[in-house]
Amino acid sequence: MMLHRKGYLDDLAKTKLAKAAFELGLEVGEHGHIENVGWVNAELRHMMQEAQDLEIQDVVKRRYAFGKEKGRVRREGKISQIGGPKTFLKDQKGAAIQGAKKPQEPRPMFVERISSEEGIWSTVSVMKFLRGDEEMQSHLSNLFAGLVDLHDRLMQMPVDKEPSKTFDNGLQVINDVGWITTYDVKFFDEKTAMAKVETTSLLSRSMGHCESPMCTPLCGIMETVGLKSFGRSVLAVEESCMAQDKPACTFKLFPRDLS
Repeated sequence: MMLHRKGYLDDLAKTKLAKAAFELGLEVGEHGHIENVGWVNAELRHMMQEAQDLEIQDVVKRRYAFGKEKGRVRREGKISQIGGPKTFLKDQKGAAIQGAKKPQEPRPMFVERISSEEGIWSTVSVMKFLRGDEEMQSHLSNLFAGLVDLHDRLMQMPVDKEPSKTFDNGLQVINDVGWITTYDVKFFDEKTAMAKVETTSLLSRSMGHCESPMCTPLCGIMETVGLKSFGRSVLAVEESCMAQDKPACTFKLFPRDLS
């Protein structure tokens, strides 16, 4: 019971730290603070130390970068609105109400993992690296095709009225096509859009011994399952891997947009 309680507190601490990283990135991006001096630098160093203690450095870095990009977009939006036309809404009688706020839009279902530009240039870099190696180019094409095929299968999967059932169905699809051989949902919470899954797979068994988790493609697939189940974008992180001589690969899912 005490171990279960400790695990819950650890997960709570990780979620809070990820949210704090996003909020700091948002502040830096929106107001243009300099990162390597002053309070921002001190806050970043403190966060990364906490992240190291909790073993979620990658999550914190990605949440900070995502918040920073969102803040930058927000700042550019404010600049573009300076001097622009004023907003008018109409009351029930048709009279214009100056400065009235528009109703808040619902939370977007999709949130970019990375910018389109970053994705394009990363692809260019890989293709340049593989230039002239037809065998590796063929493997890369097969990788893309396999992931897209699985993504299409998951997106065409019907959504159950119970998110937990949708989540299980998604994992079963991944199991049926062979990306994983077994799975066990250790934690699932619809309200916080968080989950924990342990899997075994031929992918991880084939890697040999590795110092760090190696099932990166499965993270993207888990994020698609999370999107279908929670109705919002999630971040999936492989916490431990069979390639590290662990009994299973452990994936944790967090909401991508914590704002």
